[in-house]
Amino acid sequence: MAGDTVSIEIGVWYDENMDQIKLRIPGQNLTSVTNDPESKRGNPSLYKKLGRILRDKGVKHPKGI
Repeated sequence: MAGDTVSIEIGVWYDENMDQIKLRIPGQNLTSVTNDPESKRGNPSLYKKLGRILRDKGVKHPKGI
C-alpha cells in the first residue's frame, strides 16, 4: 500500500435472518451489503468476496459460497 491508502479494522459477519453481510468500522455506524443488485445496499461482487472470507475463516456465511 502506498500514497493515501490506510489500513483499518472492520468487523464483518453474516446476518442469516436478513441474508445480509454486516460491516462495522470502529467509531462509525453499521452498514451492510446484499446479493440483490436492485437493493440500495446491493453489491453482488462484494457480497461474494466477503462471503468467501467468512467461509474461509470458518464462521457463518451465505449458503452457496
